[in-house]
Amino acid sequence: MKLKSIRIKNFKSLKEICFDFPESGILVLVGENNSGKSNIIRAIDAICGESWYGKDKMEDHDFYLRTKENNIEIDLNFSNGHLVEFRQPAPRWGLEYYTSSDKRYGSRSQISIKEAYPCTYLGADRTFDKHLAFYDWTLIGRIRKNFHNQVSKVDGLNDNIKAKFEELVELFDHVPGFIEFKKDFVENFKKLFPTTSTSIGIDFKPYTPANLFKTMQILALDKDQSEQPIDLGELGEGAKNLILIALLKSFAKNFKNNGNEVSGLLALEEPELYLHPQAQRHLAKVLKELASTGYQVIISTHSAAFLDTEFFDSIGRVIKIDDPANKPAKHTSLITCSVTRLIDHCRKTGVQKEKVTPDSIREFYKTTSNPRLNEGFFARLLILVEGETEELTLPIYLNRLGIDCDALGISIVPVNGKSQIPKYWRLYSQFEIPIIVAFDNDGTSTDAKKANGLLASCFQLDADSISDVKIAKTIKSITGVPILIFNGDYEKSLKEEIGEELYVRLENEAKDVIKPLKNSQKGVISRFIANRLVQEMPDFNPHHARLLQKSINELLGLSRTHSLDEKTGESALSWEELLA
Repeated sequence: MKLKSIRIKNFKSLKEICFDFPESGILVLVGENNSGKSNIIRAIDAICGESWYGKDKMEDHDFYLRTKENNIEIDLNFSNGHLVEFRQPAPRWGLEYYTSSDKRYGSRSQISIKEAYPCTYLGADRTFDKHLAFYDWTLIGRIRKNFHNQVSKVDGLNDNIKAKFEELVELFDHVPGFIEFKKDFVENFKKLFPTTSTSIGIDFKPYTPANLFKTMQILALDKDQSEQPIDLGELGEGAKNLILIALLKSFAKNFKNNGNEVSGLLALEEPELYLHPQAQRHLAKVLKELASTGYQVIISTHSAAFLDTEFFDSIGRVIKIDDPANKPAKHTSLITCSVTRLIDHCRKTGVQKEKVTPDSIREFYKTTSNPRLNEGFFARLLILVEGETEELTLPIYLNRLGIDCDALGISIVPVNGKSQIPKYWRLYSQFEIPIIVAFDNDGTSTDAKKANGLLASCFQLDADSISDVKIAKTIKSITGVPILIFNGDYEKSLKEEIGEELYVRLENEAKDVIKPLKNSQKGVISRFIANRLVQEMPDFNPHHARLLQKSINELLGLSRTHSLDEKTGESALSWEELLA
């Protein structure tokens, strides 16, 4: 039993969203703080998690726009045809659980769904102790229930354990003073309350496998401290998180439900908390392994370690968008991209039909995936560039123009050559990330002409518009993407603007410090030159940076910080005035 599709309406910041759970079994939610990622998780947990979401527990902030007239609706569709509908306000619990034959499932459907598809929710606060408490719907509580059920399946095992338990209880009476203690307790109560008809005594819980299981403890031994037992509270927060995930992974693998793998959902907020980068990447692998066992996983994260462009259809970008009917309110939107949708987009933007298929597209994006490229999914605005030179220098010039890339959520992502730009623009654009593209028009070689042809085909450009450039220029493609083109290559464009004498002097100073091998470390040299230009000429910014500033202002709705010509986007100051 797997969660197949979800519909949420009027819950917290969610006006209405509908989405399918990825076939990979894992959904990774990315987005800015307060975009609504947690609300998507909480909506599912409200039905399948350990808490009860009765009408008396609903607060104003649980309803969209804090208005209780906005009735909450949550629908969960499962792979076996079962359906859960949650409605609030509604009588009683507001939840109905239906089988594939549209028949209500059981007399207490709110309990039935928690048994059939339990959710383990580890919020950002983690609440470690809560998940180790023996309540019915906590993680350890569900393990206890399954343990109890498994004992009864083995002939004679329950009676054998019970007999051993009773023998153990009898041994307690050999503890000096214990029999007398029990007797005195009974008599003292009678003396203190002589008129009562109630009698009391001391006994141990009646034997059941579940009660005996409650004596289980998780033990920790510190090898650095002579293997002495330590309290779990002494462990670091990262270790506590991994204990809970290890419990869940072991539970999913070893306890069966009706002959099948245990089904359910692990909902995890910010799995990167308290973990160093290598441990984050390892945990990402563990979560994928857990999803392969039949358990499903949904996480919200700010770490690129949990993203993989190969599984782009497992990524959900969460953003806030305007609500036209309730201005100036904003509501949460979830953007995903299926394999079919990306294939269609590739074919519409220049990729030959036979080169992009359901079988090839994952491998196509797997080959060059890396954490730097994955960062693009977190950006408010993305600037795709050819390589390290633009990545290292553009932030310096933009910062001079009042554009702090990190503060504004702008990522400048190198794609290792301009022929790779269409590939990643096609992917990122399907997640509705605002994008600016920057590349050189350099070279007359066969490879350069081929790359220019790919770009012209993707963005529906006239090839002449790529080659006809003086210093740098921006054009807007038919697809609406702002495109910045450098004359020659990036270094040539800058040299053309500031003059060869100044450029060569700064370049030689850079090489004296950096000592590159032949033509290596071009990006680091360009960064050195950029920093020196900023120091020596406080009013200078290269033409390409001013063009970028204009495009960024338009895409993010920022006010201009420097005077630009409305038609060209160029500085109102001439080059001579800037030098002066």
